[in-house]
Amino acid sequence: MFKHLSLKSVFFFIMLLTGFLRLQAQDKIVSGKILDDKGSPISGATVLVKGTPAGTKSNESGAFSISVPAGKKILLISYVGFTSMEISISDERINNMILTSATNTLGDVVVVGYGSAKKKDVTGAVTNVSSKDFNQGAITNPIQQIQGKVAGLVITTSTGDPNANPSIRLRGQTSLSGGQDPLIVVDGVPLDDVNQLSNIPPGDIATYDILKDASATSIFGSRGANGVILITTKKGRAGSVKVEYNSFVAVDKQAKYLDLLTGDEWRKANPAGVGSNYDNGANTDWQRAVTRAAYTHNHTLAISGGSKGFNYRGSVSYQNQEGIIINSGKQQVSVRFNAQQKALNDRLELNLGIISTQTNRKFVAPYTTERINGTSPALSVYNADGSYNAFNFSRGENNAVQGVDKMITKGTEYMAQIFGTIDYELFKHFKIGAFGTYTNFNSTGNEFFPKNIEGNERNRAKKSLSTRNNRRGDLHFNYLNSFGKHNVSATGVYEYYYYTNVGFNVQGENFAIPFFQDNNLTTGDPTYTLMNSSKEEFKLISFLGRVGYNYASKYYLTASIRQDGSSKFGKNNRWGYFPSAGIAWRISQEAFLKRVSWIDELKLRVGYGQTGNSDAITPYAAILTYAALPNTVFNPVTGTFITAYGPNQNANPNLRWERRIGRNIGMEFSLFNKRLTGDLNVFNDITENLLFDYTLPSPPFFILPPASGNPEAATVLANVGKLSNKGVELALNYRIIDKKDFSWSIGGQISSVRTRVETLAGKFAGFTIKDTIAIAGYSTDAQGSSTRPTTFLRSGYTPYVFYVGKFQGLDADGKQIVDSVKQYIDPSPRFNYAFTNNFRYKNWNLSVFFRGVSGQKAYNNGLAYLESGVPQRFARGYNTTRAALTNGITDGQALSDRWLENASFLRLDNASLGYTFQHVKGVQNLSVFIGCNNLFVITKYRGLDPEIGVAFANSAYISRDNSTPRTRSVSVGVNVTF
Repeated sequence: MFKHLSLKSVFFFIMLLTGFLRLQAQDKIVSGKILDDKGSPISGATVLVKGTPAGTKSNESGAFSISVPAGKKILLISYVGFTSMEISISDERINNMILTSATNTLGDVVVVGYGSAKKKDVTGAVTNVSSKDFNQGAITNPIQQIQGKVAGLVITTSTGDPNANPSIRLRGQTSLSGGQDPLIVVDGVPLDDVNQLSNIPPGDIATYDILKDASATSIFGSRGANGVILITTKKGRAGSVKVEYNSFVAVDKQAKYLDLLTGDEWRKANPAGVGSNYDNGANTDWQRAVTRAAYTHNHTLAISGGSKGFNYRGSVSYQNQEGIIINSGKQQVSVRFNAQQKALNDRLELNLGIISTQTNRKFVAPYTTERINGTSPALSVYNADGSYNAFNFSRGENNAVQGVDKMITKGTEYMAQIFGTIDYELFKHFKIGAFGTYTNFNSTGNEFFPKNIEGNERNRAKKSLSTRNNRRGDLHFNYLNSFGKHNVSATGVYEYYYYTNVGFNVQGENFAIPFFQDNNLTTGDPTYTLMNSSKEEFKLISFLGRVGYNYASKYYLTASIRQDGSSKFGKNNRWGYFPSAGIAWRISQEAFLKRVSWIDELKLRVGYGQTGNSDAITPYAAILTYAALPNTVFNPVTGTFITAYGPNQNANPNLRWERRIGRNIGMEFSLFNKRLTGDLNVFNDITENLLFDYTLPSPPFFILPPASGNPEAATVLANVGKLSNKGVELALNYRIIDKKDFSWSIGGQISSVRTRVETLAGKFAGFTIKDTIAIAGYSTDAQGSSTRPTTFLRSGYTPYVFYVGKFQGLDADGKQIVDSVKQYIDPSPRFNYAFTNNFRYKNWNLSVFFRGVSGQKAYNNGLAYLESGVPQRFARGYNTTRAALTNGITDGQALSDRWLENASFLRLDNASLGYTFQHVKGVQNLSVFIGCNNLFVITKYRGLDPEIGVAFANSAYISRDNSTPRTRSVSVGVNVTF
């Protein structure tokens, strides 16, 4: 039912609820003036009468006037970036009210999971990023708002494809087989897949709270092993109705091109007669032929407000993002609504949220970039009559422009969610409540490849469907009380989570009427028809408790324990226990520091916690499973061949939780009258019971041999091995100049994480697993085949360490000489860093944001492929770079450290210039901006971009330049509030 919720019906519901606002009787007019701590008037500050819906805004001179009902004696004054205050009403005229700048982050309220707390009261490593600190410019995926803003959080965008998702890693790699993505929780609702974050409009997000250490994340138990990112969306506030409109328009172009030969250069470099089959006299730049200037426009309209005890916010967002590859892009429409209602003298609180999002995606046609870099530049895109030059060579090279024009690869996603919370104050200081959510995520895929495209002898089509549902609910209580200088809190939760995923796809070939594409698959040749369907489900039941205590807001203790039971594991190992404890000391509250005027806040933290990981385990990983085998069996009764079925996965009833143990020491400080603030963390994490596929002798209870086909060995997913993460993080913010008309502040962060495979050895099923080297990633040879192991997993080294020979030069025939003695080379970065400069001059503001990585290495497989074996490449009609004509290499690609390049970089990630208008009648706020993203990159890396993604599996630090290139964008936007 809910998955078919229309945007019109949701929007109508929003409008209907806003009609219930009631005006309260007014008895007395009170006026005043609001100033900042420098004496300047604050325009647009919110003035509310406490306990009523009455509210107003200050004008351009800071003045306001408001009607106050009889009996009400307190005004609430607030403005973004300033500390809110309460004013007692003693007269009809109030003298100047001074709001102080809220630069002391230790006073901020942060979300800590199943509750919130002031930053000064938190004992774990938690970082808060609010909307005023978000990255600016053409932000199309919400996570880009905090890229480079949080120490230890690495967000990597390695492609310009609008349908690709950034990779997110918090404090390094935490597993070998387990999931690596942090848990994303939006308004208390965990996402099943981190990539679902792209379905949330960036303009709806108010804050991010990043839980980094185990003492903070263990409250989420098995789901918090990789860290937790808590997202809070914007809410309405009591007062007059507010209408917000935010929009930007951007244009993207490819940031860098490979230095490939032109058609004339290709012909000149060729020996006589070589490659003549791939030359029709053209000069084609295939990189530019298949790309374009891509336009994006984004719009968000929101309405919010409220009355006594009730507030709401509804928004509608639309985004249309073209990809730089022809015929690729993304369109998204989203409706969101949330409301909060208080009743029974504010003892009862109800919260409701509704989300509906539809995303239409046009994917880049398969192997497009491989065709771009491999096709002869002497071949034309079009024939003389304007038709496509439809060349189709035996090795699969086709006209890339024709491919992206004619191939259909698209998909549609529907995300619908409803969630609600009810909390009731059973008695003073004690609340009980319940939370429930239902999420439906449907996706469809459509493919159609015409004949003679991508080397197809027949046309082919495919349609796929996937439905993912989850239901989550909890029962909880919260207790909060103070006894003199003693402050205590307690939280208890029972939680239930149920997930299902149903999939179906069918494909066919050789359609007599291609017009139908994938919409009439029964018209294809039955010989080539394939159908698949699947369903999986699992349950997670949890119990958790947390207690907190502080004395005089000086000494803090927080402890929690969570018990998770997962249906993914064997019956004897389903339950995992994840405790944590954190202590903190606000040294600045001690008497011996009270007289140190330059210390505003100084806080020390120590935390310990345990979390689990089961993300990479399928719901049936612990049991023996069966599937259709590639061969068939003859049935003598019917005289036909039937599909054979057999085991496809070994059972492991001993499979259990992968466990991460984390230790963290931190310090937060604010100095020189809040001019300098910072956060320092040192951590040491260990992942035990490491999940990995191991090869063992094949006793009777192991059925399947490994992929190598060795009948005397078997593979099984087991808990053996250990992985460590050690690191340090530092974040600093400093207000260099803070004058009435001009200010300049700088903020930055730097983090270093060292990940090591401690051991891959252990015991399993009575067998000793010796510490072995496991192959992790591959490079390609000159023909593009992935056949040679390049990176490995070995104890004592970082995951995906390179194991290559040293390049010694060329022999007399131009063949590469590689030392037969190989060496281990660590490719992981030494540290990541970023810094922002913010300038304000009167109504102008300028933000310049840099981001970088130091010490990273990458195997440049793309150039190794293009610049090796040039004579052979010409003979096969391949293109190459200009450098390949002078490097002297005549043989094919040889695996060596010659292609292992320094991939450190410093990127001017974005810069934005904005202007805020004053004294616009009928408008609370009006600002415009112009922004640029990825302005330049300083690097020694010779590929398209040194940011090649995170280390995981076969993509570990190996760049192939076979994805959509990174882009450079310019955007203009407007933000207006009525």
